[in-house]
Amino acid sequence: MNYRILLVEDDARLAAMVADYLGEAGFRPNGAGTGAAAQRQLKREQFDAVVLDLMLPDMDGLELCRHIRAESNIPC
Repeated sequence: MNYRILLVEDDARLAAMVADYLGEAGFRPNGAGTGAAAQRQLKREQFDAVVLDLMLPDMDGLELCRHIRAESNIPC
C-alpha cells in the first residue's frame, strides 16, 4: 500500500503519534499544522485522503473539508 495521506493536526505530539500509526499501517503521511498550510499542500501535491482535525487554529476543520470537497474528490 502506498497511499499518501494529508494529516491536518495542530497538536504536534498528536500529529506525530497519528503519523507513526499511519506509517506503520503502510500509508505515507504528510503533515500540516493549519488549514492554510493544508490548502497550500493540496495545491502542490496529490493525496489519496485527508485526516482532519476539526479544531484548527486558523479555521474550522469542517470549513476546510467543505473547501477540499468543492475542489476535489479526496476523502476527508
